Amino acid sequence: MINQNWQSSGEGKFEYRQAEEGPVQAFMDLLKTDSALLVIKHTEVAAELGGQGIGRALLDAVADYSRENKLRILPVCPFAKNLMLRDPDKYGDLL
Repeated sequence: MINQNWQSSGEGKFEYRQAEEGPVQAFMDLLKTDSALLVIKHTEVAAELGGQGIGRALLDAVADYSRENKLRILPVCPFAKNLMLRDPDKYGDLL
C-alpha cells in the first residue's frame, strides 16, 4: 500500500507499507517546487524487501502523481535517476 504525506513547505514522501497500520518499509523523499518541479531526493527500501519491485512501484506512483499535477521530475536520487533514464518510453515525458 502506497500513501503520500505532504507538508506545507512542499516536502513530501510517498511511503510503502505492507499493512495499512504497519510500519513504513520503503519511501521516496520529495520536494515540490514553485516552478512545477518535483525533486526526488532519496529512495529507501527495507533490506528484506529488496529486489521485489517496491522501489519501482514508488517511482511509478510518483510518476502518476506528477502527470496528474502537470509536474516535471528532477531525479537527484541515483536509484530514481537510473530507472528513469533506462526507460525513456515510460518516464521521458517527465524529465
